[in-house]
Amino acid sequence: SLDQVIETVPGVNVTRSSGYSAATVQIRGSNTFQGGGIGTRVNAFYDGFPINTPETGGIVWTNVNMNAADKVEVVKGAASTLYGSAAMGGVVNVYGSLPEKFEIKAGINGGFYDSPPDSDQSEYRKDHTPWLWNSYVGIGNKTDKLNYSLLYTHSEDDGYRENSQTLLNDVKLKARYDINSKQYFQLTSFYNETEAGYVSTWPYDFGPGGSFIPHPERAYDLVDDVYADDIVSRKNALVGLNYVNLLSDDLSLDARMYYTRNDYRIDYNPTDTVQRFPAFSPFGFYIYDREPGEFNENQANRYGAGLKLDWRASDKHRLLFGLDGNLVDLASTQYRPDLPVPGELGDIKEKNFALFIQDEFKMTDRLTALLSLRYDFSGINADEVTYLDYSASPTKPWLAPVVTADIENKSVDAISPRLALNYKATDDMSFRASAGKSFRAPTLSERFVRDAGLFVGNPNPALDKESMTGYEVGFFKNFNDKVSLDVAAYLNDYKDLIESRNINPVPPHFPIIFMYENLAKARIWGIETSLNVRPSDIFNFSIGYAYMNAKDKTDREASLAGDQNPDPDWLQYRPEHTASVNATWKATDRLTLNTTGRYVSKYKAVSTYPNPEGENYPGGFIVFNAGAKFQATDNLGLSLYCQNITNEQYEEAEWYRSPGRSFILGLDFVY
Repeated sequence: SLDQVIETVPGVNVTRSSGYSAATVQIRGSNTFQGGGIGTRVNAFYDGFPINTPETGGIVWTNVNMNAADKVEVVKGAASTLYGSAAMGGVVNVYGSLPEKFEIKAGINGGFYDSPPDSDQSEYRKDHTPWLWNSYVGIGNKTDKLNYSLLYTHSEDDGYRENSQTLLNDVKLKARYDINSKQYFQLTSFYNETEAGYVSTWPYDFGPGGSFIPHPERAYDLVDDVYADDIVSRKNALVGLNYVNLLSDDLSLDARMYYTRNDYRIDYNPTDTVQRFPAFSPFGFYIYDREPGEFNENQANRYGAGLKLDWRASDKHRLLFGLDGNLVDLASTQYRPDLPVPGELGDIKEKNFALFIQDEFKMTDRLTALLSLRYDFSGINADEVTYLDYSASPTKPWLAPVVTADIENKSVDAISPRLALNYKATDDMSFRASAGKSFRAPTLSERFVRDAGLFVGNPNPALDKESMTGYEVGFFKNFNDKVSLDVAAYLNDYKDLIESRNINPVPPHFPIIFMYENLAKARIWGIETSLNVRPSDIFNFSIGYAYMNAKDKTDREASLAGDQNPDPDWLQYRPEHTASVNATWKATDRLTLNTTGRYVSKYKAVSTYPNPEGENYPGGFIVFNAGAKFQATDNLGLSLYCQNITNEQYEEAEWYRSPGRSFILGLDFVY
């Protein structure tokens, strides 16, 4: 999957709960972990078309099928100039494949999750082995003018944790038609449906003063049976059309239009009775309180278009001009300006527009400058928001008063400049430096979210845009054909950083009442290194390491949980150290062996279950994977993978156990 492909890139950190429930990616500490990927500061594109959901900004991982992908590219650092709002941390670009000749391909792989250690006491895994399997079939061809690829994929997973089962059906169609040698149309499209369990944390008991007593020894179980029938369903679609015209040897045009559809629904209670947890609440309220048939749902339609002109003005200047925009029409049970009515969808609309220009200036034979400037506008069609103010009655939410307030920043705009220099000192060594500003408009979910499953929240009528000023220096050295080294250092200063906070004013500040606010100031800086070694044509390996320092620079604690964390000033869910290793050995002409490893240091700050000792915090793990591919014939390939070789028991998200060891056997056929 895409998240597994990019998780070993230095500076990239992927955080997942279980199954399809929640996952997010951060680049250089760009964002925290939150359900639905809310507030993701990384943009993702499939053939240049957005695959982030327009309401939360989260990346929909199931939109990318690696069986249909040709290349994955990670752009680190502020990329707002070309890629727009939300690309403060970076960009993930995925390019779909097209065949060079007629081909039929098909494959199937299946496997199982190994048993947890003997110390585990989970009921779900007693005498139960979860299985998973995936199959695909595709056809493609290239003729004189037409090139196309059609692929269907089906996958099922029993779920390594209780209620983490998944089901996926995905269809992808990509086609290119050459009008002549200078013009072509390209179609990129997909449709997928998923259904999965919506998991809760591992079990816990209630302690004094609103505290929780966790039970990680039962990490594969749910906290209570009321969560066992929670189901999350998605439907995602993209239709994107490109028209490219090489107008002359020095000028080209790239025009595009697209439509995306993202449906997301959580069904909480399919029974005929009210479901509550705990059955007898020590707090006077229920953490889980769902009426029969209760659900949350989003239906997002996005209509977009863009235009780029690439002009080589002279031997020294290559200019890029562009504009793009989109309209978002969202129907949602909770991301809405009016007071939600159970079972009914409200409406909110958002419009976004941008202009940009870039000059690639070849100053000398060895020095190149990239100067870019972008203007963005984002606005919504609401003047006020109505909500229940839970902070006024934290322990008795049914007494929360209704509040209506004017939205102070219904539209935001920003100018984002950037300057980058690249100096090629020698044929095998180059230096680079860049400085720039970027911005992100608040998402519809950050403006209006009220229900996070475990906790409730207040919309923030004063929420504003956030901005970042980023700096980077680095160098690349190719010592010979066999060894290369890349080192980069960065500093990102955030202004008005949007993060969620606990606004419960009553000690011990439980239950948590969250609100998204603009932090006054935050600074994230770090160093990344990547060493690639290829001692021979049959063996290569790479090692990556990243250090990150992520601090709130205001006089308030940055975390949702505040001073209950070991380091209250540390931004939540930003690991200080990460490292990765990748080794590949082509043992024979037909057999290739590969192993990967990943290290993530223990987190210093979390959002939901903090404690001064950092007990049961995510991170602090090393995970190794191994695989073998054998090309039995020119048309038939076999593969065997072992994920998490040592059966490491670890968490990427608070109180969500990650998968243990699994084995997968695959068969791939190409004709």
